[in-house]
Amino acid sequence: MAIAVTGFVAAFVLTRWPVAGLIVGTAGFSAPTVMGAKANRDREVDRMAALATWVEMIRDTISAASGLIETLKATAATAPVAVRTQVQQLASRAEREPLPDALTKFADEVDHGVADTVAVTLQLAAANQTGSLQEALAELAENTREEVSMRMRVEASRARQFTSARFIAGVVAVFSVGMVGFSRPYLAPYDSVSGQVALAVVGGLFIGSAIALVRMSRFDSPPRILDVRHTPETPSTAGGGLR
Repeated sequence: MAIAVTGFVAAFVLTRWPVAGLIVGTAGFSAPTVMGAKANRDREVDRMAALATWVEMIRDTISAASGLIETLKATAATAPVAVRTQVQQLASRAEREPLPDALTKFADEVDHGVADTVAVTLQLAAANQTGSLQEALAELAENTREEVSMRMRVEASRARQFTSARFIAGVVAVFSVGMVGFSRPYLAPYDSVSGQVALAVVGGLFIGSAIALVRMSRFDSPPRILDVRHTPETPSTAGGGLR
């Protein structure tokens, strides 16, 4: 909001065009989202890769450990950085409360569909033979690795388009500032009402294109299967149950 207000005031003072202030203010308000989109996608990929690595660590460690809780403790110190804190908290909780509850809290802290799948897999397979659990973990890790690889390939294919878009936006911004500062008579038609309408259309197209580009670049994360925070109440759960 501070960037938006500053941009609006600066553009209006320099141009005396209210539409220019609105365009620059809107661009300033959207800039953190647009500029941080790639960082958010990179964090998403890093978290998925970390979960896959941790699952592989559990798979390789559980055969040598005496149980699942001991395995969680053994992997807590060396878990990938992206999920290390959550894994350490999971290992600590598993010693003093039921494992299913600890796994559910772990999934809620990570807040990712893959973490939910890991928690459910461990909950369902903990009572089975070690070999069955190892097979389930190996399959889960392989599937997660494949999705991470797919996302990295998509990101590489989109890099050229994002670079072109940033270059075009930068050229337009520099050119516009230069025209306002050094060739103001050329921009005289924008002083009229119709000129302001035309400027609003052009600015809206640029801002809309940037927002659309960011939205199209988003990945749909795997749906959470343990997220019950927004589950609507049913007659059996509302008001203490049916009477």
